[in-house]
Amino acid sequence: MSTNNIELTERFVKEHLSGYDSGHDWWHITRVRDMAVHIHKAERKGNKNVIEMAALLHDIGDSKFRKHGDPDPGVIISGFLKSLDVEDDQISEVVRINRFISFSSQKKPDIKSDEFNIVQDADRLDAIGAIGIARAFSYGGFRNNALYQPDVNSKLQEGPGCGNSTIAHFYEKLLVLKDMMNTETGRVIAEERHTYIVDFLKRFFEEWNVEK
Repeated sequence: MSTNNIELTERFVKEHLSGYDSGHDWWHITRVRDMAVHIHKAERKGNKNVIEMAALLHDIGDSKFRKHGDPDPGVIISGFLKSLDVEDDQISEVVRINRFISFSSQKKPDIKSDEFNIVQDADRLDAIGAIGIARAFSYGGFRNNALYQPDVNSKLQEGPGCGNSTIAHFYEKLLVLKDMMNTETGRVIAEERHTYIVDFLKRFFEEWNVEK
């Protein structure tokens, strides 16, 4: 990917993220791109150009922010990359990664490529650890969700929670990501970040349930 194409892609992505919350902003994209390149170097797998493009474009058309009538993300990405004369097979893979990368996606790819595995790990790693905690509460605030609902989430620590609290989201998503990593590099990093979340939750409940 030429330097000029990278700059054009960065500009394109920044324009499309204008309505997203701070947990899904340009700096999230930057962190995912940097982590994806790091994993690529460590694993020595995948096409770096595809990995970098897919990381930059992975949140285009995110279902959490799409509005009724918005164009299909694949159409948007394909049109943009064709304007940069990117090869068709690379465009197809970038579009495929964008389509299936989400944790909440009900559809799964038939085959996980090295590029897909790396970018998905990079995106999921940004959802755990200290930054993952910050992003969770940022998004919760963006949606005006409660921090925690003890009346609704009474059995939270026994399994997936319910309700819209940010703490419930930890149990529904953040705490399960460690076991969903695709690469060895991702698994090592996830283990440490997962431990940080567990420690945070322990402290959170200690402070919430203060002795009277």
